[in-house]
Amino acid sequence: MSGEKVARMTRLSQGQAIRLKAIGIERWVSRQTAEVDGQPRVRLSAGRGSWLLVQRHPWRGQFGTLLADITASLGVENCRFGQWANTEEAGVSITEMGAQGVSYVLSFGPPPRGAAHERLIEVATMQALNEDPHAKRELWQALSKVLY
Repeated sequence: MSGEKVARMTRLSQGQAIRLKAIGIERWVSRQTAEVDGQPRVRLSAGRGSWLLVQRHPWRGQFGTLLADITASLGVENCRFGQWANTEEAGVSITEMGAQGVSYVLSFGPPPRGAAHERLIEVATMQALNEDPHAKRELWQALSKVLY
């Protein structure tokens, strides 16, 4: 099957799009590479929250106690999770975080080059935070500047 036929088959008519919106179903719209702003992108998990906790690797449930302490300090309901995307087409640009309700981006480990968000807080990786008391102290110092 040609790419043109697949593209036509996956497009919704305006009426279909209106019906989906009326019943509360969000639809994804692909972006063309030309529309990408060149900023790093994040694959967001479902949920809402003003704090985005993001890292390069998928969240696998490791370091549960440490993560529970962090989310409890920020407010569990205020946290959502994400992963730095590997491509310019996937996820949401870091410059679009405000439109997603994100006020702060807490990056465990260095963000991709070019990440520019006025409220990006870079801390050590979860592994380092779990093993190194100095890294953990730096995390809490960075958060205290914003929280208190």
